[in-house]
Amino acid sequence: MNFYKMKDFQISKISIILLVFTLSIVTQLSAKELCKGRKTTIPKFGLTLLEEDCDLCGCTTSSGSSAFGDLSMSNFIGVRYIYQQYESRNGIFENSPTSDEHFNTYQIWGRVPISKNIFLNAVIPYQDLRRNFDDRSEHLNGLGDVNIKGFYQFKFYKKEENTNDNEENYAWSDTRELSNHTLNIGLGVKLPTGEFEEELADKVNPGFQVGTGSWDVYPIVMYGYSNNNLGVTTTIAYYFKSENKNEYKFGNQLSYSTTMYYTLLRNEKAIKPFLGLSGDVFDSIEQFGETLVNTDGSIFNGAVGMEYATGKILLGAKYTQPLYQDLFNGNVKSKSQIALYLNFSI
Repeated sequence: MNFYKMKDFQISKISIILLVFTLSIVTQLSAKELCKGRKTTIPKFGLTLLEEDCDLCGCTTSSGSSAFGDLSMSNFIGVRYIYQQYESRNGIFENSPTSDEHFNTYQIWGRVPISKNIFLNAVIPYQDLRRNFDDRSEHLNGLGDVNIKGFYQFKFYKKEENTNDNEENYAWSDTRELSNHTLNIGLGVKLPTGEFEEELADKVNPGFQVGTGSWDVYPIVMYGYSNNNLGVTTTIAYYFKSENKNEYKFGNQLSYSTTMYYTLLRNEKAIKPFLGLSGDVFDSIEQFGETLVNTDGSIFNGAVGMEYATGKILLGAKYTQPLYQDLFNGNVKSKSQIALYLNFSI
């Protein structure tokens, strides 16, 4: 079979939606056990999003690196703000004192094309972290860990009739109509540009850091399907984390997400409300070659949001709420998360 003449899959909207949401639920159920032992008609704007934004058994230290762009997956440069709230219990007892933690991340992010099928995505974060105890407060800020990701985009085309006489020319033609399917495969690198303070790692939430101090790599697969105004996208990534110079290693991390959206078009403007499910599974932290107990965990989130696109400007907002979590043996709880972004298409 000629790859470039792959026939468009005849999959209904209902089947796609049930499939991706079922995969999310099944993956989350597996996560609990593990922790226990494109297309649109608006110019410049089409698909793919990895839900959020947190490296929680590293909590804020990912600096929101796991989000790869807006729903349109267009080429852009923009700014994004992420607010995250957590509560950590500082002790081993139920009545141990707690700290209220507020993480603010300010980002410059963007996506630029390298060739017809290759593009780069980068995130430059600035972290502003605060936590309040009964008797004191702590404040930490600075440049976070920069993330750079490269993607290869596979293009699938609809098969047209009466092409037998020019099959070879047709296979390489740029005039063919794209199918409803998209597939991007990529590799990301996280640079140790943010400062890691070893004394803070002894707290219940060692993710109260502006950086991890380590070089990390993560493969990414993003699949999307759209039909008329309805679309759905699924993403999965796995983070291989290295040991930093302090012999401290945050646990490897599996991230997955599904987002469903609907595009409302009017006068060359688009409104995209969306719903999402996402999750993360974290391995245990290691220090000096030893595994630290009760530092693994998992979290499963629900999200709701909306994007508004007009011309080359896109505005987006998203609210994320945990539906299930088991982090640091219950000693760290994620409260909620808000993300706001403004992108300019290039």
